[in-house]
Order: sequence, then C-alpha cells, then structure tokens
Amino acid sequence: MANVLSVTSVPPVTVRRYRTIGEAAHEMDLHGVGALLVTDDRDHLVGIVTDRDIVLRGVARGVPMETSVDRLMTTEVFTLPVDAELDRAYEVFRDHALRRLPVLDGDRIVGVLSIDDLLIRDARRIEDVVRPLAREVIARHRRTPVGTGGAVRAGDGAVRADNGGTYAGSGAGSGGTYADSGVIASRRLVRAHPGDTLVIHGRTLGRPERSGEILEVRSPSGDPPFLVSWSDSDHVSFTYPGPDAEVRPRAEAATAATGERAGNGSR
Repeated sequence: MANVLSVTSVPPVTVRRYRTIGEAAHEMDLHGVGALLVTDDRDHLVGIVTDRDIVLRGVARGVPMETSVDRLMTTEVFTLPVDAELDRAYEVFRDHALRRLPVLDGDRIVGVLSIDDLLIRDARRIEDVVRPLAREVIARHRRTPVGTGGAVRAGDGAVRADNGGTYAGSGAGSGGTYADSGVIASRRLVRAHPGDTLVIHGRTLGRPERSGEILEVRSPSGDPPFLVSWSDSDHVSFTYPGPDAEVRPRAEAATAATGERAGNGSR
C-alpha cells in the first residue's frame, strides 16, 4: 500500500507566526497556493491560514493587514505522519471535510497532501483501466476503406482526427473509396511538454484569450498540472486546464507567431 508522501505533490509553504497578514497574502500570491503553514521560531507547526481565513476573518472584519497572521490562523491542525497509508488519508478527509493535510516527519514539515492529490491519483488509475476500452470503442467506430488500393489518403473535404487519429472525409481516397461519409475522431487529450504554450480561450465565460509558456509538467506522460508562466502578468502558477484550454507544441506556437508577424508586416 502506498504511503501519503508518494502522492504528495505540493511542497510546504510556511510563514512565521509573527509575519503580517499582508505578508502572508503576498506569499500565497508568490507561490500560487491557497494556504500557508504557520510555524514558530523552531520551524514547528503551530497553525494553518488559508486565503478564505484572510478574507472572512480578516478583511470582512476590518482587521488591519499589519496584524500578525497568527490572529487568523487555525491552531487545531490535523496532520499525517510521513509513513501513513493512503487509506488513513481518505478517512481523515472524509471525516473532517478538509482540503489539505500537512505531512510530518516527527516535528519536521515535509509536505502538504491535498484532496486534489488523491483525486488525480484516482483519475489516473481509472484512466489506466479505461484506456484499452476507449481504444477498442474508437477502433470499432472507424470506417474501413473499401477497394484494392494499399495506403488510403483522405479525399476532398477530409478531416484530420486530433492526436494521432485517422484521416477521413466524404470524398474518395486515391487507394479506394470510403464506406460512408465520415468517422468519429478521438478527442485530443490536454497533454504537454516544457516549452509548449498553453492557451485558455475563455469563450464560455466571455473572457479574453490568455496564454503562457509551460515551464514544468508534473506527470511523465504529459498530463496536468502544468507550471505556467503567464504572458499577461508576472505570475507563475500550477494550473489544471479546463475545456477551453489548448496546448500548442513549441514548434507549432513558433510557426503561428511567425505567421502573425508576417501578416502584420503585410498590412
């Protein structure tokens, strides 16, 4: 059975208890986190403060930003030992409706286990089980070309399936004809490599397009989360792309930028 440290992705971000609320908020912004572990002068855990605490316990009640952060922190913090099994983590999250659990090696803070870590782990396990079935379903819906030719190329009006799908269209290919007028194309997965560009279109929310360079990909298979340096700000943060996200490979992004510059120059 895996222990909690094996799935903990978030490094601990701490703040000393005498630091101000404003400084704590700055640390959250700098590290892209929603909670800070509060420590004493010996780096022992004495509490936890979240962005929600700052808003509801601080801003909403008119507490000055120069007040020490220990005025807002929660002192009764549930923790897990570094060798705790994952079943124990599930139990604590379920019984206490928490989102984060500090992981300790004795008195030393070594990480923060979040509910997202468990969800990502479970999603990947489900993906491993479902992937062979999904391939079978996709293969079953592919249209088989009829004819004596060898390689089949799409005819007029062909549509390319994303992420390594088949070519198909309503016209006849040079190596034979299609049995019907189309195929079901597999949806491209949001996977990336460092150096690729993440584009958030924001159409469903009426927001402007946002993009940034992907600096780090946590999963060896290229799955989220991605560490992104956003082009519209100085922020660098981890993100899980939604349905309006698109990953543009490094070469593709460079080609698009070159084309855009060329178009601007021709006006």
